[in-house]
Amino acid sequence: MTKRKQPTKRRKSPSAKRKKSAQSNHFITYLLIGLTGFLIVSILMGIAGWIGYETGKESAAKACKSEVAHYREDLQALRKKLRTVRAEPKTKAAKSEELSEIKDYLQAGGSEKRGKPAAKEEVELKRPKLAIIIDDVAFASQVRAIRALPWHITPSLFPPSKRHPDTSRIASKLDHYMIHLPMEAMNYNRPEDETLTTASSSEEIELRLRKLRRWFSNAHFINNHTGSRFTSDMASMQRFYPIAKRYGFVFIDSRTTPKTVVPKICKQYKDPYVARDIFLDNRPDIDYIRGQLKKAVRIARSHGYAIAIGHPHAVTLKALAGSGSILKGVDVVYIDELYRKIR
Repeated sequence: MTKRKQPTKRRKSPSAKRKKSAQSNHFITYLLIGLTGFLIVSILMGIAGWIGYETGKESAAKACKSEVAHYREDLQALRKKLRTVRAEPKTKAAKSEELSEIKDYLQAGGSEKRGKPAAKEEVELKRPKLAIIIDDVAFASQVRAIRALPWHITPSLFPPSKRHPDTSRIASKLDHYMIHLPMEAMNYNRPEDETLTTASSSEEIELRLRKLRRWFSNAHFINNHTGSRFTSDMASMQRFYPIAKRYGFVFIDSRTTPKTVVPKICKQYKDPYVARDIFLDNRPDIDYIRGQLKKAVRIARSHGYAIAIGHPHAVTLKALAGSGSILKGVDVVYIDELYRKIR
């Protein structure tokens, strides 16, 4: 049996080998060129990005320096303005605006020289009592300054308003305070928000007092801020007084007018008439304030008690702090403590 011959493999020709080798070399060349191009493009992009970053950083630094320069200019202008304001002396008008009840009293016909204590019945007490009220209280810093004094002094706080929105919150932390209710004055050009006027109806008065009761849930006493026109008008006080009683408030007359009708109203309701005897700081002078304090002490000794009203000015508080020798002969008490004694 004869064997089949295996087919012989064709050998590639030298020309085919050379052709394949050439193709492979071309591919490698193209690959190298592509990689080189990609590398060059990447390097160029990196350089461009770095240049852009440095340029942006430089621009941002310049802008920042410019903003800082503007802020410095604004700050210098503000400092200059503050120095100017501090340097300007207060005018008499500005001072009188601060002493609102006093200004109201003087413009309503009251007089420092002819000032008399409130009409009151003498009360027999073991020791004479003096209640000192600080009106126009609006800020926590004022309350802290008052409470730092070594006496039981009653702050009278404004109702909340745009000028002083936090008074209700401040009062919630106090055991002894009053509400300083704005009422219409004869001549006062800076009335508080929602000031009661002689044109206020019973409904408007009730709405105001309802708000006060909501804001000051534990308050018992109200005194008038300004109010020379309102408290001298019988019809207005006849509308106000019974509503105030219904909401649990006792009205303390700041006596911003010698023509006040509050004594007559209190008599109608068989309530004691409780009112200011002395303004302490008609003049912002320590010696004057201490002189007024001596007058208050004399009234307390003569009648059993007295009520003095001041304002939260630094000079008033300083005068009170240094008046221990003047106040030795009386008990300085909160207004609610005094009211319990004379009720």
